[in-house]
Amino acid sequence: MRHLLLKLILPLALLPSQARASNDIDTLSLHPARYADAREALVDAIEGEGLVPAPPSRFGEMLARTGKDLGQPDPVYEEAEVLHFCSAPIAWQLARANPANIAGCPLSMAIYTLPGEDRRVHLAWHIPQGNTPAHAAARQLLTRIAQQTRQNAGRSSLNP
Repeated sequence: MRHLLLKLILPLALLPSQARASNDIDTLSLHPARYADAREALVDAIEGEGLVPAPPSRFGEMLARTGKDLGQPDPVYEEAEVLHFCSAPIAWQLARANPANIAGCPLSMAIYTLPGEDRRVHLAWHIPQGNTPAHAAARQLLTRIAQQTRQNAGRSSLNP
């Protein structure tokens, strides 16, 4: 029985990280919030860390544009973007820890809304994996940005 159990569980443990993505992604829900307000709060939080976000990836628009051709007519998102940014000190730490960490740069945070969810905005970000001080610094930076976004996302008026 033990041998059979190992045969079943061991292959799952060896799956690539993409197959276990839910463990590698953190999320935060902002409510009540409007997308435009939350997006502005996210940009402000990134800039508040002394970072400059690159032009956003308009992920929701891409899915909407390609959905019908791929047999996916129903939208996943109302609005969705991915913002990319880089902290030079953290990038240096990550690169020195392991040159392959280039694959995790730049850092990014997604912001999105879902159809039918009124005044709820979601943030999602990849959790840098590793036990080095560089990975911890990257995780702390992303957490600070998410928390700052949460604090400031609902400050403007929510009246229509």
